[in-house]
Amino acid sequence: MEAILELQNALIKNYYRDFIYSINDEEIIFNYYSELIIYRNNEYIEKSLEIITEEIRYIIEDIKPLCLKALSETLLKLANIPGPIEKINLLNYTIKILSIPLVQLRKDFYINDCDSRYFSIPYPSEKISSIDEIASQMIDDYLKKYNNKEDSFDSTTEFEGLDIFDIRYFNTRLKILSKLPFSLFTITSSLINIIQNKIDEINEEIESEKSDQLKLQWIGKPSQLGHIIGQLAQLGYIEPPKRDNGEINFTQFSKDLLRMFKIESTQGTLAAYLNPNNEKAQETERNFKKANFNIPHKKQVS
Repeated sequence: MEAILELQNALIKNYYRDFIYSINDEEIIFNYYSELIIYRNNEYIEKSLEIITEEIRYIIEDIKPLCLKALSETLLKLANIPGPIEKINLLNYTIKILSIPLVQLRKDFYINDCDSRYFSIPYPSEKISSIDEIASQMIDDYLKKYNNKEDSFDSTTEFEGLDIFDIRYFNTRLKILSKLPFSLFTITSSLINIIQNKIDEINEEIESEKSDQLKLQWIGKPSQLGHIIGQLAQLGYIEPPKRDNGEINFTQFSKDLLRMFKIESTQGTLAAYLNPNNEKAQETERNFKKANFNIPHKKQVS
């Protein structure tokens, strides 16, 4: 499970820590940073959105190979496990490991929520906890000025230290920062879906094996089964599936027989032997007549 645990560690990591530096760090290159923020009650400088965007791209590119490695490891282990139940247990355990980071990643989508590891607040002296409050404050200030018939509104007017362009910046910042947890969540969910599909395949195999155990073993030829069952239908002993026009649906008839009998035959082949008008069925009928095989009509023995 080394690859799975490696992927889990990569998904659990708080990448926002890579986007900020303490203001006390002497190695800060200020050209790379743009915003003073409060993060977990401490002062930091956040990298510029351009730098963060580029680093997010690198992180996602690094995560994808880990997913492929984890999937390869899982499938390899699966191939070496003989029993289907043991295989399902392995896959369920893998899903459980990968699902742990998804809980926090889902919370991280909403970077303006304190449950997100990306949650921080702007540094201004007045305490503003989210972009919603910033937008609300700007609108309130604008309405006060408008109602008081003060100077006409200008998009560059500052309201108590906040420029109108701040709202655009914070909206862009929200989209950029939330992209990382959303992308990691999507990639991991896709991997889990692949594993879940594998579980579904194994369950289908188990059900198929159980179904085979309940079937009657036909040790004759498919042509013989088709002729005998077809005769029973023609002579009133069996009610076969029919089409809307009242004719026998031999395709469905053969499907029904394959669910009841364990036989080495295809649906199309068996359907041909069930149909008395088919050349193969007629040849089989001649062989049965040579052997004096006869089934009386139901009315004759009722």
